[in-house]
Amino acid sequence: MSIKRKKIAGAFLGTIVEYYDYSLYGFSANILREKFFPDIDYISGLMHVFAIYFISYCAKPLGSLFFSKIGDKYGRKASLKITMIGIVVPTVTIGLLPDYNSIGVLAIQILVLCRFFQGFFVAGEYDGAAIYVIEHLGKEHQYTASAITRSTGVIGLLLGIAVTNFFNSTIFPDWCWRVPFLLSFPLAVVTIYYRTFLEETPVFLAAQKESIQFNNLLGFIRKQWRVLVLIILLSGGFGVTYQVSIIFMKQYLPLVIPEAKAIISTFSIIIVIGFGAAMPVSGIFADYYGKLFVFKCTLVLTILSAILISIAVQFQLLNLALISCLLLAISVAPFNALAHGVIIQAFKSKERYRGVGLGHTIGSLLMSGSANYICLLVIKNTGFMLFPILYIVLFAILAFYMILQISSNIDSMVN
Repeated sequence: MSIKRKKIAGAFLGTIVEYYDYSLYGFSANILREKFFPDIDYISGLMHVFAIYFISYCAKPLGSLFFSKIGDKYGRKASLKITMIGIVVPTVTIGLLPDYNSIGVLAIQILVLCRFFQGFFVAGEYDGAAIYVIEHLGKEHQYTASAITRSTGVIGLLLGIAVTNFFNSTIFPDWCWRVPFLLSFPLAVVTIYYRTFLEETPVFLAAQKESIQFNNLLGFIRKQWRVLVLIILLSGGFGVTYQVSIIFMKQYLPLVIPEAKAIISTFSIIIVIGFGAAMPVSGIFADYYGKLFVFKCTLVLTILSAILISIAVQFQLLNLALISCLLLAISVAPFNALAHGVIIQAFKSKERYRGVGLGHTIGSLLMSGSANYICLLVIKNTGFMLFPILYIVLFAILAFYMILQISSNIDSMVN
């Protein structure tokens, strides 16, 4: 393999492993409920699992502050060489962790710490990888670059859901639920090797030659607070659409259509494939026809998908529900694929890592990280089973409106 291909592999492999590691917890929610919360009812157990899931999002802004300073001051590749180690260690620890019946509450406490530290390092990984790839490919292909970076993460999602489905099946011993978490180690070793070939982006090197002042955090926030608020809302908006339609759907659909329980593990793989395949297509369309055209189509399709799912749940139509869930995954993909192509334009190169990282991680903390827990809480307390679908639509509308506002802000900066 040439040196150039090894550089590209280093950037993309990190995103794949990040999504693999980070998604394992969500896709293993049911088995984690059994192992760490065995003495409470099903929905309450899932709520506890997703409450710990949210812990990682609390750590993300802290990780963003740490890695964005490295990325903006010392370079994108410097940050990316550190993050992978911090992601894999908590994942492997979960794979080795004794369950509640073995060591009691201590097991839950260690699980919380693992998710916290994983969130801390993930904060520097995806945003850094997206900036790295987009800056290398340039403005002409910025949405395709943004989409491809995110879609490579879907390979990690597919790998995560495939191995959890496989090793959690009844043909394996009970302890095999740990294998997907332990597989993170060899994947990380390969990624770290390829990352030794990373080179700094031309955009960052050009900025290094200019006399651009590196503002401290408070100075940066005072100068960019309006843009940061828009990016926080956008990030929360597209994050909720991803969390509920991709991660939560495997747990949600059997709750509202019991027939789905027999097929959801297999069909959830098809949902993720549809989500991933739609991303590069949306990137190419956005570069060719314009991002607003793609986002308008995305919003309409999301609303249509939500209506179809609501009808399927109301009349217990399993086939319609499955098709509608796939359509929903395809419809929210452009929000998730193209957002970084929009928001990096709002910052100069020497502020980009901080701006993108802070806005994305705070939005994730405030909205997307808690989405699955909130959906379960509302279902349990009100019995309103369609709330997650309504939640997706509301945040898709929010994401679309924020894109309009950020685009207007960028245009005014240019003019």
